[in-house]
Amino acid sequence: MGLLIRTPRRQSRPSFIEGIICALLILTFAALNTSVRAQSEEDVVDRLIAVVGSEIILESEVFQNAQSIALQQGSDVMRDPQKFQQLREQVLREMISQKILLAKAKEDSVIVEPRDVDRELENRLQMIIQNVGSEEKLEEMYGYSIRRIRRDFRTSVEENLMVERVKHSYLQDIRVSRTEIEKFFQEHPENFPEMTDAVEIAHILRETGSSDLADSRAYTTADSIYNALKAGASFDSLALNLSEDKSTAGKYGSIGWTEKGDLLSSYEDAAYVLEPGEISRPVRTRFGYHIIRLDERRENKILSSHILVIPNITDDDELPVVELLNDLRVEIEEGLSFGEAAKEYSSDLESANRDGYLGWFSLEDMPEEFRNHIEELEIGEVSTPFKTQYGYHISKLLNKREARPVNLEQDWEQISQYVLSAKREKAFQQWLDKLKSRYYIEIKG
Repeated sequence: MGLLIRTPRRQSRPSFIEGIICALLILTFAALNTSVRAQSEEDVVDRLIAVVGSEIILESEVFQNAQSIALQQGSDVMRDPQKFQQLREQVLREMISQKILLAKAKEDSVIVEPRDVDRELENRLQMIIQNVGSEEKLEEMYGYSIRRIRRDFRTSVEENLMVERVKHSYLQDIRVSRTEIEKFFQEHPENFPEMTDAVEIAHILRETGSSDLADSRAYTTADSIYNALKAGASFDSLALNLSEDKSTAGKYGSIGWTEKGDLLSSYEDAAYVLEPGEISRPVRTRFGYHIIRLDERRENKILSSHILVIPNITDDDELPVVELLNDLRVEIEEGLSFGEAAKEYSSDLESANRDGYLGWFSLEDMPEEFRNHIEELEIGEVSTPFKTQYGYHISKLLNKREARPVNLEQDWEQISQYVLSAKREKAFQQWLDKLKSRYYIEIKG
């Protein structure tokens, strides 16, 4: 299952271009176990399709990356051979561009820090996992464990970050003047459709996934299991019957062979200092408490097993969170600054540092649980507590805007950013075309 793989908490669905970039990370896997294929696995394995400088691109890589984009976007394009072929052609063009930019990054000695690679790797993995549904489904599709997928992704993630940085270095000095912005706006009205009904909001979030009561219960249970093991109880038996990692419990808790970096750092920090046969005290990770047994060690690899106890939140555990937010709402209505309350109490640290500010949102694009509690508020009013997948919120309506045409006076910032992005994209394509002339490129039939 790969329960210990680090994954971020939230990600949004990628755009098509982001999907292409994300798919470029998947360069070493066998063909997916999919019911509908544009062609058989035998047709795509190790067939050279393009040469870029000293780099090669295999047909299998293009095929697998196109499949990955379809998975990331929740797309059913793979069931339409013509659309899938168009997608493959787009992916190939993007891969050629990436290879050229990678060569340029290496020429410029661009270096990416390992911690940046780790962070981006987890973001990309989570993006795919969210769209396929679960880690188990991803493993089934690729035929590899999540640990193997993560390890194979890493080099491609690093290369992708190198490409992004060399691109940013080229584009960062490009600016737009007021005259350019006004001219673009006048000449391209089709790029600025009418604004929909929108709201500007701030919020205070209290997470329920880290309840102190649930955590305390889980630790007490894990500590009891640890003491039973020290008293002579069978690790295999307790793992089979008590571990809440259902993917490993049936294997007596065995995680299997792993290398450094495959698992969460807190798990590895505890596991790698054990001697074979030794059992750790309960170790906390984002999944819960693990009791780890080191089974065997070979050079930089370990074979370990664990018993996992997950902090389980009950309805009673959530009551203090709701009560706190209700009390805060009353205090805010009586004069407490919403921003000060957000700074002190919100679990969303990024927005808390901005007085809880989230920004402008189109009502039609807003998640339903938010929209249902926001659209009836008056400006300045604070909502009652409501629950989302992230926890409980109270939200303040700062402003609202009815549907209207875009205009320079009211929407200058958004228009200027759009024009700047358009100018940079045009400059980037021109630069990329120049770079292409410097490298040998051959596309096979």
